[in-house]
Amino acid sequence: MIFKKLRKFTKAIMWVIAIFIVPAFVIWNIGSTVKSRRSGYAGKLFNKKISMDKHYEAKIATRNDAWLKHGDKFEQYINLDEQIWTRLILLHEAKVRKITVSNEELLYYIKNLPIFKYAQLTPQNYASITARVFQETPAEFEAGIKGSIMTAKLMNEVAADISVSDEEVKTTYHKENEQATVSYVLIEPKDFYESVSLENEEELKNHFNAHQEGFRKPEQANVEYVEIKLERFKDAIVITDERIKKYYGLNKANFKITLPPATKSEPNKIKYKPLTEVEDSIRERLIEKEMRNRASNLARQIMNKLFSETDLAEAANAYNLTVQKTGPFSMLEEIPNVGLSFPFLKAAFSLKIGEISEVIKTSTAYYILKPLKKIKPYIPDYEEVIEEVKQAYKETQGSKLAEKKAEQISSEIRELIDHKNLSFEDAAKKLEFTPKLVTNFGLCSKR
Repeated sequence: MIFKKLRKFTKAIMWVIAIFIVPAFVIWNIGSTVKSRRSGYAGKLFNKKISMDKHYEAKIATRNDAWLKHGDKFEQYINLDEQIWTRLILLHEAKVRKITVSNEELLYYIKNLPIFKYAQLTPQNYASITARVFQETPAEFEAGIKGSIMTAKLMNEVAADISVSDEEVKTTYHKENEQATVSYVLIEPKDFYESVSLENEEELKNHFNAHQEGFRKPEQANVEYVEIKLERFKDAIVITDERIKKYYGLNKANFKITLPPATKSEPNKIKYKPLTEVEDSIRERLIEKEMRNRASNLARQIMNKLFSETDLAEAANAYNLTVQKTGPFSMLEEIPNVGLSFPFLKAAFSLKIGEISEVIKTSTAYYILKPLKKIKPYIPDYEEVIEEVKQAYKETQGSKLAEKKAEQISSEIRELIDHKNLSFEDAAKKLEFTPKLVTNFGLCSKR
Protein backbone atom coordinates (compact mmCIF):
# COMPACT_ATOMS: atom_id res chain seq x y z
CA MET A 1 0.00 0.00 0.00
CA ILE A 2 1.44 3.35 -1.05
CA PHE A 3 0.69 5.03 2.28
CA LYS A 4 2.69 2.41 4.15
CA LYS A 5 5.64 3.10 1.87
CA LEU A 6 5.38 6.74 2.82
CA ARG A 7 5.32 6.05 6.55
CA LYS A 8 9.12 6.18 6.87
CA PHE A 9 9.25 9.45 4.92
CA THR A 10 6.54 11.01 7.08
CA LYS A 11 8.39 10.02 10.23
CA ALA A 12 11.44 11.86 8.89
CA ILE A 13 9.30 14.98 8.63
CA MET A 14 8.04 14.41 12.17
CA TRP A 15 11.66 14.33 13.35
CA VAL A 16 12.06 17.95 12.40
CA ILE A 17 8.75 18.89 14.05
CA ALA A 18 9.70 17.02 17.22
CA ILE A 19 13.11 18.64 17.45
CA PHE A 20 11.73 22.14 17.41
CA ILE A 21 9.14 21.51 20.12
CA VAL A 22 11.79 20.27 22.56
CA PRO A 23 11.92 23.01 25.23
CA ALA A 24 15.67 23.41 24.95
CA PHE A 25 15.32 24.72 21.41
CA VAL A 26 14.16 28.23 22.15
CA ILE A 27 14.85 29.90 18.81
CA TRP A 28 14.21 33.38 20.14
CA ASN A 29 17.24 33.03 22.38
CA ILE A 30 19.34 33.68 19.32
CA GLY A 31 20.19 37.37 19.41
CA SER A 32 20.34 39.74 16.50
CA THR A 33 22.92 38.13 14.25
CA VAL A 34 23.64 41.25 12.25
CA LYS A 35 24.15 43.41 15.33
CA SER A 36 26.29 40.84 17.13
CA ARG A 37 28.53 40.17 14.14
CA ARG A 38 29.25 43.82 13.93
CA SER A 39 30.27 43.67 17.59
CA GLY A 40 32.97 41.08 16.89
CA TYR A 41 31.14 37.77 17.29
CA ALA A 42 28.81 35.78 15.04
CA GLY A 43 25.68 35.79 17.19
CA LYS A 44 24.15 34.60 20.44
CA LEU A 45 22.77 31.15 21.15
CA PHE A 46 21.02 30.50 24.47
CA ASN A 47 22.45 33.79 25.76
CA LYS A 48 26.01 32.73 24.97
CA LYS A 49 28.17 34.44 22.38
CA ILE A 50 29.15 32.33 19.37
CA SER A 51 32.65 33.27 18.25
CA MET A 52 33.49 33.88 14.60
CA ASP A 53 35.77 30.82 14.77
CA LYS A 54 32.99 28.53 15.93
CA HIS A 55 30.54 29.96 13.40
CA TYR A 56 33.06 29.47 10.60
CA GLU A 57 33.71 25.85 11.63
CA ALA A 58 29.94 25.23 11.59
CA LYS A 59 29.73 26.89 8.16
CA ILE A 60 32.40 24.63 6.67
CA ALA A 61 30.87 21.50 8.27
CA THR A 62 27.40 22.49 7.01
CA ARG A 63 28.75 23.14 3.53
CA ASN A 64 30.56 19.78 3.50
CA ASP A 65 27.45 17.97 4.70
CA ALA A 66 25.32 19.66 2.03
CA TRP A 67 27.85 18.89 -0.70
CA LEU A 68 28.01 15.23 0.30
CA LYS A 69 24.20 14.99 0.14
CA HIS A 70 23.41 17.19 -2.87
CA GLY A 71 26.63 17.70 -4.84
CA ASP A 72 27.91 20.97 -6.32
CA LYS A 73 24.41 22.47 -6.64
CA PHE A 74 23.61 22.10 -2.93
CA GLU A 75 22.69 25.79 -2.64
CA GLN A 76 19.56 25.01 -4.67
CA TYR A 77 18.35 22.76 -1.85
CA ILE A 78 19.35 24.51 1.36
CA ASN A 79 19.75 27.97 2.85
CA LEU A 80 23.34 27.71 4.10
CA ASP A 81 23.11 30.59 6.60
CA GLU A 82 19.98 29.12 8.22
CA GLN A 83 21.45 25.62 8.31
CA ILE A 84 24.56 26.87 10.13
CA TRP A 85 22.45 28.06 13.07
CA THR A 86 20.27 24.96 12.93
CA ARG A 87 23.43 22.86 13.23
CA LEU A 88 24.68 24.89 16.19
CA ILE A 89 21.30 24.53 17.95
CA LEU A 90 21.25 20.77 17.40
CA LEU A 91 24.85 20.35 18.56
CA HIS A 92 24.05 22.32 21.70
CA GLU A 93 21.17 19.98 22.53
CA ALA A 94 23.22 16.89 21.62
CA LYS A 95 25.87 17.95 24.14
CA VAL A 96 23.21 18.64 26.78
CA ARG A 97 21.97 15.07 26.26
CA LYS A 98 25.57 13.79 26.39
CA ILE A 99 25.36 12.23 22.93
CA THR A 100 28.77 11.01 21.81
CA VAL A 101 30.33 9.43 18.72
CA SER A 102 32.88 6.64 19.02
CA ASN A 103 35.90 6.35 16.75
CA GLU A 104 34.40 3.14 15.35
CA GLU A 105 31.17 4.94 14.42
CA LEU A 106 33.13 7.76 12.83
CA LEU A 107 35.32 5.38 10.80
CA TYR A 108 32.32 3.36 9.60
CA TYR A 109 30.45 6.50 8.53
CA ILE A 110 33.40 7.99 6.63
CA LYS A 111 34.30 4.73 4.88
CA ASN A 112 30.72 4.47 3.61
CA LEU A 113 30.53 7.98 2.21
CA PRO A 114 30.29 7.68 -1.61
CA ILE A 115 33.42 9.79 -2.12
CA PHE A 116 35.47 7.29 -0.06
CA LYS A 117 33.49 4.08 -0.46
CA TYR A 118 35.04 3.04 -3.74
CA ALA A 119 38.46 4.58 -3.22
CA GLN A 120 41.54 2.77 -2.04
CA LEU A 121 41.50 4.52 1.34
CA THR A 122 45.15 4.77 2.33
CA PRO A 123 46.18 7.51 4.78
CA GLN A 124 47.83 9.34 1.86
CA ASN A 125 44.74 9.16 -0.34
CA TYR A 126 42.45 10.14 2.52
CA ALA A 127 44.51 13.23 3.35
CA SER A 128 44.69 14.12 -0.34
CA ILE A 129 40.90 13.90 -0.80
CA THR A 130 40.10 15.97 2.30
CA ALA A 131 42.60 18.62 1.16
CA ARG A 132 41.57 18.71 -2.51
CA VAL A 133 37.81 18.39 -2.14
CA PHE A 134 37.12 20.01 1.25
CA GLN A 135 40.24 22.17 1.76
CA GLU A 136 40.61 20.67 5.23
CA THR A 137 42.99 18.45 7.13
CA PRO A 138 41.67 14.99 8.06
CA ALA A 139 41.25 16.14 11.69
CA GLU A 140 39.18 19.18 10.67
CA PHE A 141 37.04 17.11 8.29
CA GLU A 142 36.44 14.43 10.95
CA ALA A 143 35.39 17.02 13.53
CA GLY A 144 32.68 18.21 11.16
CA ILE A 145 31.52 14.69 10.35
CA LYS A 146 31.39 13.83 14.05
CA GLY A 147 29.04 16.77 14.57
CA SER A 148 26.81 15.56 11.74
CA ILE A 149 26.60 12.11 13.29
CA MET A 150 25.73 13.65 16.67
CA THR A 151 22.84 15.63 15.17
CA ALA A 152 21.58 12.51 13.36
CA LYS A 153 21.67 10.57 16.64
CA LEU A 154 19.78 13.38 18.35
CA MET A 155 17.04 13.32 15.72
CA ASN A 156 16.70 9.57 16.08
CA GLU A 157 16.48 9.88 19.85
CA VAL A 158 13.82 12.60 19.71
CA ALA A 159 11.80 10.71 17.08
CA ALA A 160 12.04 7.32 18.79
CA ASP A 161 8.66 7.61 20.53
CA ILE A 162 6.82 9.21 17.62
CA SER A 163 4.18 7.08 15.96
CA VAL A 164 2.61 7.99 12.63
CA SER A 165 -0.95 6.98 11.82
CA ASP A 166 -2.24 6.06 8.37
CA GLU A 167 -4.30 9.26 8.42
CA GLU A 168 -1.18 11.38 9.02
CA VAL A 169 0.60 9.56 6.21
CA LYS A 170 -2.37 10.13 3.93
CA THR A 171 -2.46 13.83 4.80
CA THR A 172 1.25 14.16 4.08
CA TYR A 173 0.82 12.31 0.79
CA HIS A 174 -1.89 14.74 -0.30
CA LYS A 175 0.20 17.73 0.73
CA GLU A 176 3.07 16.40 -1.33
CA ASN A 177 1.02 15.57 -4.42
CA GLU A 178 -1.91 17.98 -4.62
CA GLN A 179 -1.10 20.59 -7.24
CA ALA A 180 -2.67 23.72 -8.66
CA THR A 181 -2.14 26.24 -11.43
CA VAL A 182 -1.68 29.82 -10.21
CA SER A 183 -1.92 33.07 -12.17
CA TYR A 184 -0.43 36.20 -10.63
CA VAL A 185 0.71 39.74 -11.35
CA LEU A 186 4.20 40.54 -10.11
CA ILE A 187 4.94 44.00 -8.73
CA GLU A 188 8.64 44.31 -7.91
CA PRO A 189 10.16 47.08 -5.74
CA LYS A 190 13.14 47.43 -8.09
CA ASP A 191 10.79 48.69 -10.81
CA PHE A 192 10.15 51.79 -8.65
CA TYR A 193 13.76 52.60 -7.75
CA GLU A 194 14.16 55.12 -10.55
CA SER A 195 11.15 57.08 -9.35
CA VAL A 196 12.65 57.51 -5.88
CA SER A 197 14.22 60.95 -5.52
CA LEU A 198 17.61 61.06 -3.81
CA GLU A 199 17.90 64.85 -3.93
CA ASN A 200 16.36 65.57 -0.53
CA GLU A 201 19.38 65.60 1.78
CA GLU A 202 17.24 66.01 4.87
CA GLU A 203 15.21 62.85 4.15
CA LEU A 204 18.41 60.88 3.54
CA LYS A 205 19.89 62.08 6.83
CA ASN A 206 16.66 61.27 8.64
CA HIS A 207 16.79 57.73 7.18
CA PHE A 208 20.40 57.38 8.33
CA ASN A 209 19.61 58.65 11.84
CA ALA A 210 16.63 56.29 12.17
CA HIS A 211 18.65 53.25 11.05
CA GLN A 212 22.17 53.93 12.32
CA GLU A 213 22.69 50.38 13.59
CA GLY A 214 22.11 49.13 10.06
CA PHE A 215 25.18 51.05 8.92
CA ARG A 216 27.46 50.01 11.79
CA LYS A 217 30.88 48.92 10.54
CA PRO A 218 32.17 45.63 12.00
CA GLU A 219 35.67 45.18 13.38
CA GLN A 220 38.21 45.57 10.59
CA ALA A 221 41.87 44.85 10.05
CA ASN A 222 44.43 46.14 7.59
CA VAL A 223 47.43 43.91 7.02
CA GLU A 224 50.47 43.67 4.84
CA TYR A 225 51.44 40.27 3.52
CA VAL A 226 53.76 38.27 1.33
CA GLU A 227 52.09 35.92 -1.13
CA ILE A 228 53.91 32.91 -2.56
CA LYS A 229 51.71 31.50 -5.31
CA LEU A 230 52.17 27.85 -6.20
CA GLU A 231 51.79 28.65 -9.91
CA ARG A 232 55.01 30.67 -9.94
CA PHE A 233 56.99 27.40 -9.79
CA LYS A 234 54.97 25.38 -12.31
CA ASP A 235 56.84 26.21 -15.52
CA ALA A 236 60.19 25.30 -13.97
CA ILE A 237 59.06 21.85 -12.83
CA VAL A 238 59.84 18.86 -15.06
CA ILE A 239 58.44 15.46 -14.15
CA THR A 240 60.26 12.71 -15.98
CA ASP A 241 58.68 9.46 -17.19
CA GLU A 242 61.05 7.62 -14.89
CA ARG A 243 59.71 9.48 -11.86
CA ILE A 244 56.14 8.71 -12.88
CA LYS A 245 56.98 5.02 -13.23
CA LYS A 246 58.64 5.02 -9.82
CA TYR A 247 55.60 6.66 -8.22
CA TYR A 248 53.30 4.17 -9.91
CA GLY A 249 55.37 1.26 -8.63
CA LEU A 250 55.54 2.54 -5.07
CA ASN A 251 51.84 3.43 -4.93
CA LYS A 252 50.36 0.69 -7.09
CA ALA A 253 47.85 -0.19 -4.37
CA ASN A 254 46.20 3.19 -4.99
CA PHE A 255 45.29 2.07 -8.49
CA LYS A 256 43.85 -1.30 -7.53
CA ILE A 257 40.53 -2.44 -9.01
CA THR A 258 38.60 -5.20 -7.28
CA LEU A 259 36.47 -7.25 -9.67
CA PRO A 260 33.60 -9.47 -8.50
CA PRO A 261 34.24 -13.23 -8.87
CA ALA A 262 32.58 -15.24 -11.61
CA THR A 263 31.09 -17.55 -8.97
CA LYS A 264 30.49 -17.24 -5.23
CA SER A 265 33.12 -19.85 -4.47
CA GLU A 266 35.89 -17.91 -6.20
CA PRO A 267 37.79 -15.06 -4.53
CA ASN A 268 37.64 -11.48 -5.78
CA LYS A 269 39.91 -10.74 -8.71
CA ILE A 270 42.46 -7.97 -8.35
CA LYS A 271 43.50 -5.78 -11.27
CA TYR A 272 45.48 -2.57 -11.51
CA LYS A 273 44.84 0.39 -13.75
CA PRO A 274 47.57 0.47 -16.42
CA LEU A 275 50.21 3.19 -16.21
CA THR A 276 49.08 4.67 -19.52
CA GLU A 277 45.66 5.34 -18.00
CA VAL A 278 46.89 7.12 -14.87
CA GLU A 279 50.18 8.76 -15.89
CA ASP A 280 48.57 12.19 -16.51
CA SER A 281 46.95 12.24 -13.07
CA ILE A 282 50.25 11.10 -11.50
CA ARG A 283 52.10 13.88 -13.30
CA GLU A 284 49.62 16.49 -12.03
CA ARG A 285 49.92 15.12 -8.50
CA LEU A 286 53.72 15.22 -8.59
CA ILE A 287 53.72 18.74 -10.05
CA GLU A 288 51.43 19.99 -7.30
CA LYS A 289 53.55 18.28 -4.65
CA GLU A 290 56.70 19.85 -6.05
CA MET A 291 55.07 23.29 -6.23
CA ARG A 292 54.05 22.98 -2.59
CA ASN A 293 57.53 21.86 -1.57
CA ARG A 294 59.15 24.82 -3.31
CA ALA A 295 56.62 27.32 -1.96
CA SER A 296 57.01 25.90 1.54
CA ASN A 297 60.82 26.06 1.34
CA LEU A 298 60.70 29.68 0.18
CA ALA A 299 58.28 30.58 2.97
CA ARG A 300 60.60 28.97 5.53
CA GLN A 301 63.58 30.94 4.17
CA ILE A 302 61.64 34.18 4.58
CA MET A 303 60.64 33.19 8.12
CA ASN A 304 64.29 32.44 8.94
CA LYS A 305 65.20 35.88 7.61
CA LEU A 306 62.58 37.43 9.89
CA PHE A 307 64.39 36.11 12.97
CA SER A 308 66.98 38.83 12.41
CA GLU A 309 65.00 41.17 10.15
CA THR A 310 61.75 42.60 11.55
CA ASP A 311 60.77 44.40 8.34
CA LEU A 312 58.54 42.08 6.29
CA ALA A 313 59.10 44.09 3.11
CA GLU A 314 62.90 43.81 3.33
CA ALA A 315 62.74 40.09 4.12
CA ALA A 316 60.49 39.53 1.10
CA ASN A 317 62.61 41.73 -1.15
CA ALA A 318 65.62 39.52 -0.45
CA TYR A 319 63.80 36.80 -2.40
CA ASN A 320 62.41 39.07 -5.14
CA LEU A 321 58.95 39.22 -3.59
CA THR A 322 56.92 42.32 -2.83
CA VAL A 323 54.69 43.07 0.13
CA GLN A 324 51.03 43.79 -0.59
CA LYS A 325 48.39 45.47 1.56
CA THR A 326 44.80 44.37 1.92
CA GLY A 327 43.22 47.63 2.98
CA PRO A 328 40.54 47.44 5.74
CA PHE A 329 38.38 44.29 5.71
CA SER A 330 36.16 42.48 8.19
CA MET A 331 35.64 38.84 9.09
CA LEU A 332 32.33 38.95 7.22
CA GLU A 333 33.85 39.45 3.78
CA GLU A 334 36.42 37.99 1.45
CA ILE A 335 39.94 39.29 1.87
CA PRO A 336 40.80 41.69 -0.97
CA ASN A 337 42.97 39.93 -3.60
CA VAL A 338 43.21 36.83 -1.39
CA GLY A 339 39.68 35.46 -1.23
CA LEU A 340 38.16 33.41 1.57
CA SER A 341 40.78 31.94 3.90
CA PHE A 342 39.92 31.34 7.52
CA PRO A 343 43.57 30.87 8.68
CA PHE A 344 44.39 34.26 7.09
CA LEU A 345 41.36 35.89 8.76
CA LYS A 346 42.16 34.32 12.11
CA ALA A 347 45.75 35.52 12.02
CA ALA A 348 44.77 39.01 10.89
CA PHE A 349 42.35 39.50 13.79
CA SER A 350 44.19 37.60 16.55
CA LEU A 351 47.74 38.91 16.09
CA LYS A 352 48.89 42.15 17.68
CA ILE A 353 49.84 45.14 15.55
CA GLY A 354 53.29 44.51 14.05
CA GLU A 355 53.34 40.81 15.00
CA ILE A 356 54.42 38.38 12.25
CA SER A 357 52.20 35.38 11.54
CA GLU A 358 53.26 31.80 11.01
CA VAL A 359 53.23 30.55 7.42
CA ILE A 360 49.61 30.29 6.27
CA LYS A 361 48.86 27.61 3.71
CA THR A 362 45.92 27.76 1.30
CA SER A 363 45.01 25.68 -1.74
CA THR A 364 46.74 28.11 -4.13
CA ALA A 365 49.40 29.96 -2.15
CA TYR A 366 51.43 30.41 1.05
CA TYR A 367 51.20 33.64 3.04
CA ILE A 368 53.08 35.49 5.76
CA LEU A 369 51.26 38.52 7.16
CA LYS A 370 51.61 41.36 9.64
CA PRO A 371 48.66 43.43 10.96
CA LEU A 372 49.14 47.15 10.40
CA LYS A 373 45.96 48.49 11.96
CA LYS A 374 42.85 47.31 13.81
CA ILE A 375 39.59 49.24 13.62
CA LYS A 376 36.98 48.59 16.32
CA PRO A 377 33.27 48.38 15.40
CA TYR A 378 31.79 51.85 14.97
CA ILE A 379 28.85 53.76 13.54
CA PRO A 380 30.29 55.83 10.68
CA ASP A 381 29.49 59.46 9.94
CA TYR A 382 26.74 60.07 7.42
CA GLU A 383 29.25 61.36 4.82
CA GLU A 384 31.27 58.11 5.02
CA VAL A 385 28.33 55.91 4.02
CA ILE A 386 26.25 58.28 1.92
CA GLU A 387 26.11 55.86 -1.04
CA GLU A 388 24.96 53.03 1.23
CA VAL A 389 22.33 55.35 2.73
CA LYS A 390 21.06 56.26 -0.73
CA GLN A 391 20.76 52.59 -1.71
CA ALA A 392 18.99 51.68 1.53
CA TYR A 393 16.62 54.64 1.19
CA LYS A 394 15.90 53.72 -2.42
CA GLU A 395 15.07 50.11 -1.47
CA THR A 396 12.84 51.18 1.43
CA GLN A 397 10.90 53.72 -0.63
CA GLY A 398 10.73 51.37 -3.61
CA SER A 399 9.14 48.69 -1.42
CA LYS A 400 6.56 51.18 -0.13
CA LEU A 401 5.67 52.32 -3.65
CA ALA A 402 5.44 48.70 -4.85
CA GLU A 403 3.13 47.81 -1.97
CA LYS A 404 0.90 50.80 -2.68
CA LYS A 405 0.76 49.95 -6.38
CA ALA A 406 -0.02 46.29 -5.63
CA GLU A 407 -2.93 47.28 -3.39
CA GLN A 408 -4.28 49.56 -6.11
CA ILE A 409 -4.02 46.89 -8.81
CA SER A 410 -5.56 44.27 -6.54
CA SER A 411 -8.54 46.55 -5.93
CA GLU A 412 -8.96 47.28 -9.65
CA ILE A 413 -8.74 43.60 -10.61
CA ARG A 414 -11.35 42.67 -7.99
CA GLU A 415 -13.59 45.43 -9.34
CA LEU A 416 -13.34 44.07 -12.89
CA ILE A 417 -13.94 40.49 -11.74
CA ASP A 418 -16.95 41.41 -9.58
CA HIS A 419 -18.64 43.97 -11.85
CA LYS A 420 -17.46 43.15 -15.38
CA ASN A 421 -17.47 39.37 -14.94
CA LEU A 422 -13.90 39.11 -16.24
CA SER A 423 -11.45 36.36 -15.39
CA PHE A 424 -8.33 37.24 -13.39
CA GLU A 425 -6.20 36.95 -16.54
CA ASP A 426 -8.50 39.17 -18.64
CA ALA A 427 -8.78 41.72 -15.84
CA ALA A 428 -4.97 41.90 -15.55
CA LYS A 429 -4.57 42.30 -19.31
CA LYS A 430 -7.19 45.07 -19.37
CA LEU A 431 -5.00 46.92 -16.88
CA GLU A 432 -2.04 46.31 -19.23
CA PHE A 433 -0.37 43.68 -17.09
CA THR A 434 0.77 40.33 -18.43
CA PRO A 435 -0.17 37.71 -15.83
CA LYS A 436 2.44 35.08 -15.05
CA LEU A 437 1.52 31.42 -14.74
CA VAL A 438 2.84 28.73 -12.38
CA THR A 439 1.79 25.19 -13.22
CA ASN A 440 2.05 22.05 -11.07
CA PHE A 441 2.32 24.18 -7.96
CA GLY A 442 2.01 22.27 -4.67
CA LEU A 443 2.22 23.04 -0.99
CA CYS A 444 5.71 21.57 -0.85
CA SER A 445 6.89 22.98 -4.20
CA LYS A 446 10.17 24.89 -4.35
CA ARG A 447 10.01 28.10 -6.38
